[in-house]
Amino acid sequence: METRFETLFFNRVNQQYEPVRLDSLLAQHLLITGVTGSGKSTTALAIMMGMKTFHQNLIILDPTGEYQSIPDSRRVVLGRDSFLDINHLNANEIGKMLNITHPQLLSKLPLAIESLQISRNVLNSPSVYKKINRTRDSHQFNLKRLSIANKDFDLNLIADQLVEEFVIPRNDDKADFTLLGQQYDQDMIQRVWSDLETLRLTLRAMKVTELPEDSSDNHVVHYDVGYLINLFVTHQASEQSLIIDLSEYANDIHFSQTLIDILTREVMLNRQRFPQQFPVVIFIDEAHRYLPKVIAADNGIFSILREGRKVGVDLMMSTQSPLDLSAKLIGQFGSLICHRLGSPEEIDALPPAIQNSRLALMALPVGEAFLKIANSSAVKLVQITPASVEHNTNNISFDI
Repeated sequence: METRFETLFFNRVNQQYEPVRLDSLLAQHLLITGVTGSGKSTTALAIMMGMKTFHQNLIILDPTGEYQSIPDSRRVVLGRDSFLDINHLNANEIGKMLNITHPQLLSKLPLAIESLQISRNVLNSPSVYKKINRTRDSHQFNLKRLSIANKDFDLNLIADQLVEEFVIPRNDDKADFTLLGQQYDQDMIQRVWSDLETLRLTLRAMKVTELPEDSSDNHVVHYDVGYLINLFVTHQASEQSLIIDLSEYANDIHFSQTLIDILTREVMLNRQRFPQQFPVVIFIDEAHRYLPKVIAADNGIFSILREGRKVGVDLMMSTQSPLDLSAKLIGQFGSLICHRLGSPEEIDALPPAIQNSRLALMALPVGEAFLKIANSSAVKLVQITPASVEHNTNNISFDI
């Protein structure tokens, strides 16, 4: 059965509703752009509510907590009633999450994680894994035992364990090369000490990886967001959508960027491991806040844009200005909904077909937009029919 929006887009030129197939709008990704107050969030909400009537799988990554009113949704707040299981992350992801940038610490991070895994799962110890005066044979034996053991570890010990990785032989005739090390590399530790102190502060401030037993509120059900993503990516939804609220970290832009990177990659990995015959749509609101200036090839958002269609993962993203996205990124979107923009420079960043409406774009009323569908050069002026629910902008009113 063909799924299409019948009354969402009202053509302002011919004064008729413009039927739009859901597949045409989303299958090659959708970018919604426009200045604050132009109607882009209302448009996104209307599309998502329409998707729910079609029983489409929808995952909303909500960095600001605006999408609380969507009915029939599983909504979790990361850091409050849900957590990110670090045991599912690789060293690179953990390094990004903790904002570790020093090359020496990054090079030692995989070893430090491995050491903490040995400490907890092989030696049943709550402490760091000491490498001074430990024989290489003993360490290799522990590594073999780790290969058949659990891989969980205490992230709170990572800064102290990194210190333990900087061990070297003695520099005299008593050097014993059968040991992992006999003394700390004091010079290197001094070089990275400031970064280690920053890391300790980061660890103390983090809530995102708290496990259920770490919570002081035993009445709150805690969810592993990785498990929820797997559930929504591999099982066709009836009416429920998944909303992952990241607003606990709204003031930490770097951390929010990293979380969205990790979560979008988690979507792709699950879909690649467990292929399905139904599409999944990921919506990211206010993406201009959470996209890094330089997007790596393995970035989760870029991975979905480039490879998502092959596995049925489609991206819907909103941003205030096209200038916040690189030309390479904009080129990956087949469909665009452009609300009012504030400058000619912003319009210049859009595809040529939309640039032809330059003057009109800068004067659009609230709720009106130019619509371009994938695989079509036609650009249509439309008015979007709002949904029956509203998003929560948390604006402070002047009314008392």
